[in-house]
Amino acid sequence: MELRRELLWTLGVVVALNLLLAFGAVGLFVRMGPAIERIHLENLSSILAAEQMLAELAEAGDHAPTLAAQSRMRHALFEAQQNVTEGEEVPVLARLEQLLPRVLEGEAAARTASVDALRSLVEINRAAVARVDASARRLGSGGAWAAVLIGFLSFLLSLAVAIRLQRRFVQPLVELHGVLEASRQGDRLRRCRHPDAPVEVIQVTHAVNALLDERMRRQAAAPALGSDRGA
Repeated sequence: MELRRELLWTLGVVVALNLLLAFGAVGLFVRMGPAIERIHLENLSSILAAEQMLAELAEAGDHAPTLAAQSRMRHALFEAQQNVTEGEEVPVLARLEQLLPRVLEGEAAARTASVDALRSLVEINRAAVARVDASARRLGSGGAWAAVLIGFLSFLLSLAVAIRLQRRFVQPLVELHGVLEASRQGDRLRRCRHPDAPVEVIQVTHAVNALLDERMRRQAAAPALGSDRGA
């Protein structure tokens, strides 16, 4: 039926657009999650490893690190090597690996060079964190504006659907009620106009007009029948 199909189509479009808005928001957060997780699991891990090595060097001072400190430094360097995310880290980590045996022996020049390399490693990862954070912010801002746009389009579409329902369904039914009410009050000439409406509504208005025409013909014929019987 055209009436059912049109109602389902208009409501389906509104529902589809709202679902698009909902899933778009979900997709935005799903995409932001890995970006934030990458900051914590990769770049921050390298920063923590570098800070661990710096702390061990500071605690050792001018002396060779203790065996426990040496083990912690080797483990920290290994962690940093497992979390390489930026190309600039590779030569810095290679330099640290070369310097580490001399650092563990307490060589001052190697310790100074290692401190410089560790500072570079920290700065590289901090810059990477800043870039990922900026990317996540841009993604969030873009997603927010996209949600606003979709919401605005949903509002416009809902308004268009309301206007269409008003024109195609409500107005013909209001006019149909007005015609029937006028006929009840004695207006025999008023009829339903041909509405811009689904076929089913048009058929109803035509049927009402036909019934009113038939009623008027019967009322017009009734006096003639009464006069023939009197004669």
